[in-house]
Amino acid sequence: MTMGVSDLEILTAFQKDMNEGGKLLFQRYYKPLVLFSGSMLDDCTFPEDIVQEVFYHFIKNNVYRQLSPEVLSTYLFRCVKNACLNKIRDQREFAQAELLRYDAVEEEAMTVSQELIEAIRKAIEELPQKTRMVVMAVVVEGKKYKETAEELGVSVNTVKTLLSGGLKQLRQQFSDTLLLFFILEKNNF
Repeated sequence: MTMGVSDLEILTAFQKDMNEGGKLLFQRYYKPLVLFSGSMLDDCTFPEDIVQEVFYHFIKNNVYRQLSPEVLSTYLFRCVKNACLNKIRDQREFAQAELLRYDAVEEEAMTVSQELIEAIRKAIEELPQKTRMVVMAVVVEGKKYKETAEELGVSVNTVKTLLSGGLKQLRQQFSDTLLLFFILEKNNF
């Protein structure tokens, strides 16, 4: 890991000039810590963020004043390891929360009454003609924007605009969950 600068030189540089200390810290430890962090995480976008955050806290909290050169390396690697473990824990908690949210959506969707489905169908029927045709083609029939545009003799941008407007009108009357259920049940339309 020797890159021409010692831990003593890093800590001494921090005492004299924080910018110089930060530069030496970066030169010696950034790449090894990023590689270490990357070996712990699946997502390649976080290792650099984690190391930068460790460096930030190291400098902001004046940790360099409290460490001896013998423990600098251990301290930095331990901080990165803990940050990676926290990131992994947070990702798992987020994934579990998402699963619970989808379970709730599914449960709500299963309790949707036939009257509510009819109300959504009626709301679609009440949309302006071109908007209704676009919603039916794209959402209910699952057609592509280009295919729908060709069938209706309009541009793809017009299809996108009409679809956006139609869905916005429907969301004003019904929750996203109910619309999702309706889309999933489109075979019953």
